[in-house]
Amino acid sequence: MSPGWEHQYSGLFTPLPRFAVEAYTEMPRHVIHVPVAVTDLAGALDLARTLARSLASTPQVDVGGTTVSVEDAQHVRHWVFCDRIMPDRRRCRRKADHGDACCSVDDP
Repeated sequence: MSPGWEHQYSGLFTPLPRFAVEAYTEMPRHVIHVPVAVTDLAGALDLARTLARSLASTPQVDVGGTTVSVEDAQHVRHWVFCDRIMPDRRRCRRKADHGDACCSVDDP
């Protein structure tokens, strides 16, 4: 590897939060799929963001993993949140592909 690779890949080796580690080391998990039909991508992303935030206080919900897909192409997913890890160890809560700086609190 080239010199300085540690800096280039430093974000990849950030330790997972304790709840995430425990989730993968405990009993098998089950994922709930609740189909919600919306006719356009922007509307689906907005509704997914609203639903995810309304369930964020429930510890079993992984808000950062929220995605949207076309009904007949569920293998192609659109991320709802940016979810980058911030310096304060929180995750960015802005929309995916936002153009401004990341922020660990909800969009203003």
